[in-house]
Amino acid sequence: MNPSDFASHAFRELSQQETADFSRQYEGVDMAKLMGADEDLFPFLIQDSGSEFTVMWWSKVDGMKTILDEDPVRVHATVAYLQEHAYPVFQNLDEAKQWAIDHDWPRQSEKDPGKA
Repeated sequence: MNPSDFASHAFRELSQQETADFSRQYEGVDMAKLMGADEDLFPFLIQDSGSEFTVMWWSKVDGMKTILDEDPVRVHATVAYLQEHAYPVFQNLDEAKQWAIDHDWPRQSEKDPGKA
């Protein structure tokens, strides 16, 4: 399964109800896997305010990266999936960075790109 298997709503202005309704197409889909998560890319969330979230990657090579997705339906489904499956949620980037240090999130060495 890949993103092209789903109807895109990129660049559309949708109501919250429309977004929720359209996101049903992703029910039962492993959104982390659909995004490309693997041992080198791990998704997590930054809570921007209230119910607003930014989907982020932890990359062994690049560290933290924002995932830019112009499809509000896919973003809605991804956030719901990550929350339902207990992926990390942080209040801000500083909290995420500290958690990564405290939990030794792997980082590939620049001197030895073959090692994490």
